[in-house]
Amino acid sequence: MKRILIVLGVVALIGLIAFRLIDNKKVIDDAKTPKAVFQTTPVVEVQAVTFEKLDQNLSLLGTVEARNEGNIIAETRGKLTGFNLVLGTQVGKGQRVGYIQDEVQGIVLQNSQTAVDNAKREMERYERLYQGGAVTQEAYQKLKDQYNNTLISEKQQKRVLGNGAVVAPISGYVYDKKVENGEYVQVGAVLASVINLNQLKLVVNVPEQAVYQLKIGDQARVTAQAFPGVVFTGAVHYISPKGDALHNYPVEVYLNNNAKNQLKAGTLANASFTFKQGVNGLFIPRRALVGGADSASVYVVQNDIARLRRVKLGYDNGDQYQVLDGLQQGEPIVVNGQLNLTNGSKVTVSNSTASR
Repeated sequence: MKRILIVLGVVALIGLIAFRLIDNKKVIDDAKTPKAVFQTTPVVEVQAVTFEKLDQNLSLLGTVEARNEGNIIAETRGKLTGFNLVLGTQVGKGQRVGYIQDEVQGIVLQNSQTAVDNAKREMERYERLYQGGAVTQEAYQKLKDQYNNTLISEKQQKRVLGNGAVVAPISGYVYDKKVENGEYVQVGAVLASVINLNQLKLVVNVPEQAVYQLKIGDQARVTAQAFPGVVFTGAVHYISPKGDALHNYPVEVYLNNNAKNQLKAGTLANASFTFKQGVNGLFIPRRALVGGADSASVYVVQNDIARLRRVKLGYDNGDQYQVLDGLQQGEPIVVNGQLNLTNGSKVTVSNSTASR
């Protein structure tokens, strides 16, 4: 028994020594293995705020609209008849394109006409009686007034029925149709829409610094990608007295369409203006913005800390925004990597354009 205990003790001691050796080897191996170092500081790209002066030729993108556009409207209620317009049909101003039949109103007119006939007979009878001295002048005048009132009522009913004629408000082409022939329509219902593309307008938003250099009648060169190389000549017809939140002012340029290269309403086009002075100021890349243009912010890097700052934007030339307030020339702003940032984040700048 004693020998067995000695053997068990020796085995246990050997196992403990082996465990110790294995554990020590693991510690040594771990110490030799290089550990991965993870970058926890966001890496950003910055760019300095620059002062720029745009040239005197300013090109602005806008949308072509028709100057003459209108709806064919029902002026009375009833059943629509003779309304055979199809999309693309050319109509002339005042052209009758259908008729609205109001059966109820027709019955009312018939009753009005009957009332006129009855009132006329009664008035003529009283006229004879008055001439014979059988009735007073007052009684005759009362019947005469009743007759005149029925005539007025009849004219009004005829006018209502006359409104049943459906006419085109302008000359042009039908581009939308709301109802079909035979449908029952209500007063004021839009039956179809007509557009005239002979005379167009291009609506563009002009920045504050440029709008004060514009005046009514100034010429503009209008071009569209739909017709490369074709130039439409336009003139400034309207300058809005009120700008939007970004200090841009809607301006309408009137132009005549080209019969050979006819623009369509809704087409994007550029209006080019020539100014005596250019547009200048601080500019930042569009990609630097955080949030929408009406509530824009940018990250400004100071001592490797990104600070979120609100800015007031002005002229938009597509790739850049003019900054009216919130930044100074030369300040480094984040142009790439904003998604990983919050206000006060420590950052690593990947380029050397930041000034600290």
